[in-house]
Amino acid sequence: MSTFDTIKEKMAMYKMRIFAVTTVSLVTLAQCASAATLNESIGPILESVAELFVPLLALVIAAVPLIIAISVIGFILGILAAILQKLHI
Repeated sequence: MSTFDTIKEKMAMYKMRIFAVTTVSLVTLAQCASAATLNESIGPILESVAELFVPLLALVIAAVPLIIAISVIGFILGILAAILQKLHI
């Protein structure tokens, strides 16, 4: 099987997933829209999802300096380990 055939099969699989997600979304949207107006049914959902992004952003902002510090320390320790290994200590 060639690389092109493998990629073609993966693309077909992803197309089916996108189709399934789109179908489920449209069915859910149709049910919500028929129950009441779109603003009354989808509005609270969108507001609650938007409220989730603020704590996630704060978490990412708090974690980035730690990740950078750990990577710098790891880099420095790696250099020191390589130097000590060359010296056979």
